[in-house]
Amino acid sequence: MICTDIVRRLTDLFKPVLLTNVISNYLSDIDRLKNSDFDQIKKYRDKAFRRLIQYAYNVPLYHDKYKKAGIHPNDFRGIQDIEKLPIINRADIINNFPSGVIAQDSKKDAILVNTSGSTRNPASFYMDQYTLMKSLIAYVRELRNYGIRWNKSRISIIANFYSQTAPTQYFMSGTDSTIKPFFSLKNIQQINADDDLKDIIKRIDVFKPELIVGFPGPLRHLYLLKEKGFGENINPKCIVSSGGLIDSYEKKRIGESFNTRVFDIYGSTEAGPIAFECNDGNLHINSDFVYLETIDRNDTLLEKGKTGRLVMTRIYGKGTPLIRYTGMGDIITLQNDTCSCGMQTELIKKIHGRIKESIVLPDGKVIFPDALNDVVGKVLFQLKTDKIDRIQIIQESLKKIEILVIIDKEKRDDDPTIEKLFDKLKIEYQKLFGSETEIEIKEVTKLISEDESGVITPGILSKIDVNKYL
Repeated sequence: MICTDIVRRLTDLFKPVLLTNVISNYLSDIDRLKNSDFDQIKKYRDKAFRRLIQYAYNVPLYHDKYKKAGIHPNDFRGIQDIEKLPIINRADIINNFPSGVIAQDSKKDAILVNTSGSTRNPASFYMDQYTLMKSLIAYVRELRNYGIRWNKSRISIIANFYSQTAPTQYFMSGTDSTIKPFFSLKNIQQINADDDLKDIIKRIDVFKPELIVGFPGPLRHLYLLKEKGFGENINPKCIVSSGGLIDSYEKKRIGESFNTRVFDIYGSTEAGPIAFECNDGNLHINSDFVYLETIDRNDTLLEKGKTGRLVMTRIYGKGTPLIRYTGMGDIITLQNDTCSCGMQTELIKKIHGRIKESIVLPDGKVIFPDALNDVVGKVLFQLKTDKIDRIQIIQESLKKIEILVIIDKEKRDDDPTIEKLFDKLKIEYQKLFGSETEIEIKEVTKLISEDESGVITPGILSKIDVNKYL
C-alpha cells in the first residue's frame, strides 16, 4: 500500500501538464509581489478569479447557489464583481461533503484535508496536488522575505502534524506526504506542538536552526526555558509566529530571549498562506493568491479600516473551491494604505482573533481576543514575571466573567506574590471590561474543556452568543 501510494504521487507529480504547471508557477509566483506593481498583480488576479468561477460552477454546492442567484461565470470580468457572489460558510462545506464540494471530474486526483478544529467545528474538504504545491510556493515566498532558503536553511517547524492536516500533507514521511517523496528535506525539522517542551527545546538545540516556526504557546514556553539556561545552541536568524495571536509584549520578550526578531505570518488550512509581516512591520496579503473582505453580522460589506468578519477567497487550485468563505471565523481589520517596503499588496491592519473567543460587555460592546491577550502580556511585562502557565477567561453572563489561572509550580514562590499578580490582573481586566462587569480571578490546576473529550480547551470560553452583537 505504501509503495502504491508513493508511486501514485510520483506519477501524479510527473504528469507532463502538472509538472509544467508547478515549475512555471514557481518561476512566475515566487517574486511576483516584489517585482510587480499593484496593477500587474490585479491583472493576474482577475484572470485567476475568472478561471476559478468557471471551475466552481461545476461543483454542486456552488452551482446550486449560483443558479439560484441567477449567476453565470460569463458575468464576471474580475475581482471587482465578487460582491455578486453569495457567502459560503463552514456549515455549507460540512453539509455538502463529500460529493457536493468537488467537481465530478476532479475526484480521482483529490486529497482529503481536515481543518484543525480550532474553531470547534472541524470541516473536511479536498485539495489536489497542484493546490498543495501552489500554496507551498507562497510559503517559500514568505521564507525568502526573511532571508531563508527552504531547501538549504535549517528550519524547525512546531505544528500539529496530525493525520490529514495540511502540515502532514506537506512534510511528514507517511504515505500521504506531498513533497517528501521528491525531496529529502533533511534541513527541515518537524516537531509536534503537543510534545514535551523540554524535549522540544533539546531537539531544537541539537538541530541549530536558522529559522523557528511555531504557535505562540510553544514559542512562549521555549523562551521561558531559554531564560532558564536551556537551548544554549539555539541562535536563529529569526522566529516566525503562526497559528494564533501573539501579543506585542510576548513578541518582544521572545525576540529578546533568542536575540532575534519575531515575525507574524497568517494562514489557515483552507486558505494556505494569507499574509506575512515585512521588515517594516506591516502584514502583507498574498494578493495574487487570496482576496480578503470584511462583513458585518448582516453580511454587509465593510470598507477598509472597519473591523469585521473575514470573508476569504482562495483564487487558485481545484478540489474544493473556497469563494467568499466565512468559515475561518476570524475578525480582522483591512488597511487602506501602502507599505514603504516596496511590495504593492493589500495590507491587514490587525488580526483580532476568533469571533467565538470574544467577550460581550453589558452595553453590547465586543472585546476581541487580541485585546484580552494584551492584558496578560502587559501585566507579566510590568511585574517582570512569568508565573502564569496558562489562563482561561470564562464569560458566565453579560455581567459576570471568571478568569482561571494555572501558576507555574517552579515559580510559585517567586516575586511577585500570587495575590499581587491577581490584583494587578483584576485592575487591568476591570479597565477593559468596565465597572458593570463582575470579575473573579482564581487559581486552578486544570482549565475547563468545551467538550466531553477534553480535547478542546479554548483560552476564552463564552456562554454568550457573540454573533448577535458583532
